Amino acid sequence: MSHLVNIAFQAGTHGNFLRFFIDKFSSLTPDIAGMPFTENNTAHKKLNYSGLIYRYHPNFCEPFFENTDEPHILITIDKDDLCYLERIVTIRGGDHKINMSEDKIKLHNIFLKNYAWSSKFKKYYNIDLVKNKVPKFLVRDFYKMSFLDPSNSGFIEVDTKLRNNLPNNTFCFPVSSFWDKTKFFNTLHQANQELQLNIEVSDNTVYTVYDTFFTGLNFINTKNRSLDVIQAIQNHQDIDISNLDVIEQSFVSAWLEQNNDHVIVPMCNQFFSSTGEILDWLKYYPQHYKAMNPNLPTFNNIPNPFHAWNSKK
Repeated sequence: MSHLVNIAFQAGTHGNFLRFFIDKFSSLTPDIAGMPFTENNTAHKKLNYSGLIYRYHPNFCEPFFENTDEPHILITIDKDDLCYLERIVTIRGGDHKINMSEDKIKLHNIFLKNYAWSSKFKKYYNIDLVKNKVPKFLVRDFYKMSFLDPSNSGFIEVDTKLRNNLPNNTFCFPVSSFWDKTKFFNTLHQANQELQLNIEVSDNTVYTVYDTFFTGLNFINTKNRSLDVIQAIQNHQDIDISNLDVIEQSFVSAWLEQNNDHVIVPMCNQFFSSTGEILDWLKYYPQHYKAMNPNLPTFNNIPNPFHAWNSKK
């Protein structure tokens, strides 16, 4: 069977919702009864789909894509998407429902099969994820290392490979468009025009479906909270940050190390409770502890010879 469109996407980037939306509202496919949302607010419920919209996870190596002679949508990821995406993907992707903010996190076998964490945690922290729960401070450090050098993020590495090997007739749909109603419908309109999907948005049902999806997005109301924290630090403003989750803590930690020479954020379960604490910590950081940060890939735009990851390659 030839497909109206193929949707290629990395786990957690809403490819199932896009498949439902196109299949339901295209005049080229029969109507679909029911909504796709599970109790985890993901669009993973089995429905009577037409089969004309094919969604799949592309390969991480050649051949990357299937059905390359057919129209494609690739859901793309940029570095600015990483903080929010990382916050939701372990909960929503594959319906794994893993909360990374617990003091000790148990990663089940299905998650470890789908994500290449076991080898990385063994290499960097000498911990066996199959046998052991992960302390929060290690999770924070793990994400911090990714935010310090986003090009080493698994999401960005795969996205770069996919964009460099696109099928001829491919529309790139930014994942960030799903997180804003206006952007979503603008991007959908562009895809509709370019790929001739015949999506009809003439009645309020389309907006009701999107609103249901958007309301179910975890942490959507605090999507930019970590940026607000950084702004407060830059403005020397003291605000409470005790409710940051571990991913946001990692993002702020990476920013602190990138923007303040020779400091390393402490590794412990407890994080700063206010930006005032961070400002004091920066002001009084002991001079005798200051040294080249091995976490940073570059220093003053020069490759850092102490970079821990490079030294292990």
